[in-house]
Amino acid sequence: MAAAADVCPPLKTVLKGVVAVMEHADTVIDVQEDFSKLALRIKGFQMVFDEYAHEDVPPVIRTRLEKLSKELEPIGTMIQWKMKRSIVKRTIKALKDVEDIQDAFDKLATLMEAFQLECSLNIERNVQNIVSQELLEKLNAVLGAGINSQTGGVCMEGTRVGILNDVRIWSRTPDVARIFWLDGMAGTGKSAIARSICQDLLKDRLLGASFFCSRGARDDVALIIPTLAASLAHLSAPYRLALLDLLQEMPDAAYSTVELQVKNLLEKPLRNAFGDKPPTLVFVVDALDECADPTATKNMVAALVSRSSHMPVKFFLTSRPERHIQMHFSSKCSHLHRILRLHDIEQHIVQSDINLYCHQRLQEIREAWQNADPPYEFPQQWPSGADIETLTNRAGTLFIYAFTALNHINKANPRSRLQELISVDSAPQRPLTKPLDDMYTLILKNALNADECTEMEILQAKKLLAIILVLRESITVSALAHLMGLSTQHLRGILDGLRAVVYVPQQNDASFEDYLTSHERAPEAFRIDLFHGHEALAAGCIHIMDSDALHFNVSGCRSSYLPNTHQTFATIPASLVYSCLHWVHHLIRIPNPSSLLPLIYSLLQKKILFWIEVLSASANARLAMGLLHRVLTAENMTSRLPPEIIAFFRDAKDFIMLGYNAIEFSAPHIYLSVLPSLSPSSMIAESFWPQFQNLLKYNVAGIRRSRGPLLQMSGHTGTVFAVAFSPNGTRVVSGSGDDTVRIWDARSGDLIMQPLEGHRGEVISVVFSPNGTRIVSGSLDNTVRIWNAITGELVIDPHRGHRKGVSSVSFSPDGTRIISGSLDHTLRLWHAETGDPLLDAFEGHTDMVRSVLFSPDGRQVVSCSDDRTIRLWDVLRGEEVMKPLRGHTGIVYSVAFSPDGTRIASGSGDSTIKLWDARTGAPIIDPLVGHTDSVLSVAFSPDGTRIVSSSTDKTVRLWDAATGRPVKQPFEGHGDLVWSVGFSPDGRTVVSGSGDKTIRLWRANVMDALPSTYAAPSDTVLHDGTALQGSRLAVLDDNEHPAPSTNVKPRNTPSVSHQGHEGRVRCVAFTPDGTQVVSGSEDKTVSLWNAQTGVPVLEPLRGHRGLVKCLAVSPDGSYIASGSADKTIRLWNARTGQQVANPLSGHDNWVHSLVFSPDGTQLVSGSSDRTIRIWDARTGMPVMKPLKGHAKTIWSVAFSPDGIQIVSGSADATLQLWNATTGDRLMEPLKGHSDRVFSIAFSPDGARIISGSADATIRLWDARTGDAAMEPLRGHTDTVTSVIFSPDGEVIASGSADTTVWLWNATTGVPVMKPLEGHSDKVSSVAFSPDGTRLVSGSYDNTIRVWDVTPGDSWLVSQGGQGSTIWSTIATSMRLSAAPRSTHLLNSNGTEPAQSSSTSQIVSEELLDPSQFRLESGWIKGPRDEIIMWIPKDYWRGVLMPRTKVLIGRYRAMLDVSRFAHGDRWTECYTPSMTSSNP
Repeated sequence: MAAAADVCPPLKTVLKGVVAVMEHADTVIDVQEDFSKLALRIKGFQMVFDEYAHEDVPPVIRTRLEKLSKELEPIGTMIQWKMKRSIVKRTIKALKDVEDIQDAFDKLATLMEAFQLECSLNIERNVQNIVSQELLEKLNAVLGAGINSQTGGVCMEGTRVGILNDVRIWSRTPDVARIFWLDGMAGTGKSAIARSICQDLLKDRLLGASFFCSRGARDDVALIIPTLAASLAHLSAPYRLALLDLLQEMPDAAYSTVELQVKNLLEKPLRNAFGDKPPTLVFVVDALDECADPTATKNMVAALVSRSSHMPVKFFLTSRPERHIQMHFSSKCSHLHRILRLHDIEQHIVQSDINLYCHQRLQEIREAWQNADPPYEFPQQWPSGADIETLTNRAGTLFIYAFTALNHINKANPRSRLQELISVDSAPQRPLTKPLDDMYTLILKNALNADECTEMEILQAKKLLAIILVLRESITVSALAHLMGLSTQHLRGILDGLRAVVYVPQQNDASFEDYLTSHERAPEAFRIDLFHGHEALAAGCIHIMDSDALHFNVSGCRSSYLPNTHQTFATIPASLVYSCLHWVHHLIRIPNPSSLLPLIYSLLQKKILFWIEVLSASANARLAMGLLHRVLTAENMTSRLPPEIIAFFRDAKDFIMLGYNAIEFSAPHIYLSVLPSLSPSSMIAESFWPQFQNLLKYNVAGIRRSRGPLLQMSGHTGTVFAVAFSPNGTRVVSGSGDDTVRIWDARSGDLIMQPLEGHRGEVISVVFSPNGTRIVSGSLDNTVRIWNAITGELVIDPHRGHRKGVSSVSFSPDGTRIISGSLDHTLRLWHAETGDPLLDAFEGHTDMVRSVLFSPDGRQVVSCSDDRTIRLWDVLRGEEVMKPLRGHTGIVYSVAFSPDGTRIASGSGDSTIKLWDARTGAPIIDPLVGHTDSVLSVAFSPDGTRIVSSSTDKTVRLWDAATGRPVKQPFEGHGDLVWSVGFSPDGRTVVSGSGDKTIRLWRANVMDALPSTYAAPSDTVLHDGTALQGSRLAVLDDNEHPAPSTNVKPRNTPSVSHQGHEGRVRCVAFTPDGTQVVSGSEDKTVSLWNAQTGVPVLEPLRGHRGLVKCLAVSPDGSYIASGSADKTIRLWNARTGQQVANPLSGHDNWVHSLVFSPDGTQLVSGSSDRTIRIWDARTGMPVMKPLKGHAKTIWSVAFSPDGIQIVSGSADATLQLWNATTGDRLMEPLKGHSDRVFSIAFSPDGARIISGSADATIRLWDARTGDAAMEPLRGHTDTVTSVIFSPDGEVIASGSADTTVWLWNATTGVPVMKPLEGHSDKVSSVAFSPDGTRLVSGSYDNTIRVWDVTPGDSWLVSQGGQGSTIWSTIATSMRLSAAPRSTHLLNSNGTEPAQSSSTSQIVSEELLDPSQFRLESGWIKGPRDEIIMWIPKDYWRGVLMPRTKVLIGRYRAMLDVSRFAHGDRWTECYTPSMTSSNP
């Protein structure tokens, strides 16, 4: 055998050694027998060696022999070592050697036996493999179906993170549903996800098998299960054996139905192989919808779902939401499967992934092209963030679009191709759209197959597609069916064939719409005209709104006392909500809507209030005005709207604008509060008053109501400092104190995109670039930022260079440069594309720059400043081209060039507008005078014929640019100062932005205000002796007779000159005997009024040439002193009204404060000229030199009760004490306020001083030490304008710009009663009566109120007349056995606090205290916070609020509440069966 073992040399060595040892050990007892037995064990191997002695050894045998050789080498080495010893040693140790050799020989025999067995098994295996392979081949597995054959990419790293993680967790968790279905519409990236999942499973050896379906290549569903089985058989031996056993019994199992395939090829062998073990392996099948046989696919999915719980594997399936697949994944079987719908994933998540994908792929494209020969050149910023964002937005949620677009970019000229793709007006070209078009065409061919569908069914499907493509929001199938007039079942049947591209209720991708509506892309059979969808939906919306579904109290409100947020609304049908929200959108997109207009008019005449109710209850009231505006301004409407419809829609807009706050806050008050506030001439009033008999009724006198704006835009949470139109007039940009920039649709008022965030300070200035693609903004964070006007993305890093806030920005006419003005007194010029500074800072102004603007030719820049100058600069040199333009006496807030560049307009804090020659700097015409406060913004119309201005007086005014005369009436309506105005490019519209946080659009080519109103008739005797009748609101046109349907009758009214001031009331005081009230006004007059009746005592005292800013009554009541903006002080005889002596002159600026000395011999005054002057009250001569020490305007002065000291408060935020005799300062300035000090007063005992400030606080000071006497009093939400002690020193009264009057305990600082409310504008002045029981207040709303400030309810008796009756009547009607107690509160802006409670409590029957009624943000609220009624702001000044004893003014808004239904009886206001013409 040793001789035959040449094929294994180690074996030959071992055997020869064994023989040699045996020769020396043959004398040992029993050895021969043992060796003989061992020899017989290995003798059989000789035959193996003999077989390969004369031929090549096969690789498999050689491998085994090599393995045997390695195992024999140690044995051979041991024997050779023994044989090298000397014969003597070997003889001596023969016995031991024999034992070792015997062991080695035994091991040899064992190895040889194992070798023989392995050879035998290999032969058996080869035979078995041949048989197995033949059986497996019968499965007819598809080659190239698995993951390793797929050429498509996986998800880019960092994308689809959430989805992949969800699947990863599912695949590795034992006790979960065995099937995971990834459902996604066409092009959403399902296959890339499937490939990523396969790769992840492969890494952990968890992938059982995979099958990637592909139409036309791998689309036979009958091959999926056999292929999966064949793949798993190669991976798992136990499964292979179990499968082979089955195939031996059923060799044709692969040709069975798919249901039997699942059972026989998967379920049985898997259970035989793995039993009931938890599943570890996962099968992946992608794109089941690509299979050609829907029925077989449906059956396979059904079998997998039903049998999956019995199989120890999991299945990851993907497909489009085809009906035949989707039907098996119902909620009833949720324990059997898990579903993830790609089209349900929030769009921003998907787009974030697509954005990352686009970014990385474009970077790869850039790198590859730059490394080409020759290299391709790219700009430094390629691709920009804006480019990527635009491409992402184009893709929507379709990864296939992004993939195709990037491949298209990579093929040639990447720069130009990317630019083409992101261009605003670009249309997708065929190379880009082909993959999408092929996919959509295939889907529609299947869905609209003429061989399987009738012509009617195809038409209905196309109509449905048109409707779905123009739907405005998510909508349920049942709601859509209602809109279309179909049954839900019928509509579902049509939808089934379209689910791959139509998903209800989500919106559908834009690429599919482009395909269906493009002549170049969709076959004519599939092409759709979208206007058919709009027409069908418009008709459907009108039909639903005209049905009984829309009716009074459609929201089901049970009480009028609760706001919408606390109501339990009835469920409004989704189809009705959709109809109310979107009928306008569909109507204005029909080429010729004439046939629908009569239906709309008829419908809204009957139901417009019900329509508004739906919008209110669904939290969409903000849309109402914009919807009506779109109807009036849409291109398809302008020539088709009859005059009566135009008039009605305008009237409806005015209704919404008037009552917007009430409409948004409480649906019942659309009827209870807004409807009664209308003029009798209102078309809505004429239509609805007869149907609502049980409402409150107004009787109004003297209130002029101007026509409202075209549109209002609300959304900012801070002051709107800047507004501007886009160059095409379709958009408006705004900058706000909430640190954001917002872009609005100028046609609807809708916000176009999310706010542009990035600034860390108030945004003071915004403007569009000349081409409308960019927006530049300037902020108090010291930066200038440029935004993409389409995407809202920041284009480049912020421009930094100014040391303080940026107050103004402007683009050059060619859009290449930006100029900015700053609080650091400088201007800077920037490159618009790179952000680089172009010149050094423009220096010259000595105070903050307010406004900057390029000249029309781009060569010059104009600027204005707090230094009261206007400067012109050469843009190329950064130098002034002429001396500063001077003439304004106040801050110059705004400048503007005329369109031809020849004139400059400027608006100033001196309340005037000036026009200047841009070439010479000379004034052109007299100042434009009309505003009553600072002019904050000016702009020329595009044709240069008009100027628009806005002011702190809350108005917008238009002027003739040639004559300087006002053009009709000012635009009124903003609730705060108007910071910015501008014209639309066509000059027909003006935009304004205000401190009331709104943006408004005004009709610039129709300047007439709504017809002015005058007094309504009344039978009620007012305090001035005139009569008012408790009738419906009487607001009549100047030349208009009462509406025939009302009982309003014209009457002769007293001369309005005696009814109240024409202008703002700046100051008030009681005479020392308390019988009269004295007031000074911006109408330049001083008036005296009977303090009990409000009747004028004398004709107004006239003489001042400027507004009357302050007044004082001498201690004996004989004289009245008044100070004015005309810089003079005048003395009047209080009994005759005659002026005493000549005016007191000496101040160089406005006189802000006056006070008599306690003995009446002296008069002290404070002025904007920063001086205090003391005058001899008898001679009018100065007593001493002016007192100087304050750094800014002196707003208030006061004498101490002993006449020894004078205290002054200033705009420099300090108080100063002076010796009244010497004029010396008595101590260091009193510091504590953080803003201007507007009012000061001594306590009656002279021990304390009180001050009110623009920081909204009141402070008390120790008059001897100057120390703070207590913590500041806080409660007002705006500037404290006036403070005073009560005569006994126990109470402090304060008036504020927040329109309220507060009374405080002078010792504790705690309010002694609820704020006194009723004024509709800033409270400028307050004063106590000598007995301390009354308080008088004067306001910017032109009225004076005398309040009863005695504790308790004595005011009900003292108020007398109608005032107390109103509140007593309401209180009595609210004495209910189960009145709802609303525990919510309103913030000052009318919003609800975050922690407001929504609970209502039931209180026992009790008489409510009318003194607790109050006006809060326009709402009359009851003692338990019930919202009783809402009063329009222009009526506030005419309503006798609780504690109002006397109301002096030209305005009355008397209330008749005798039939007012409210609370849980509020629905009784609706009386459709009654026909009375005057409810």
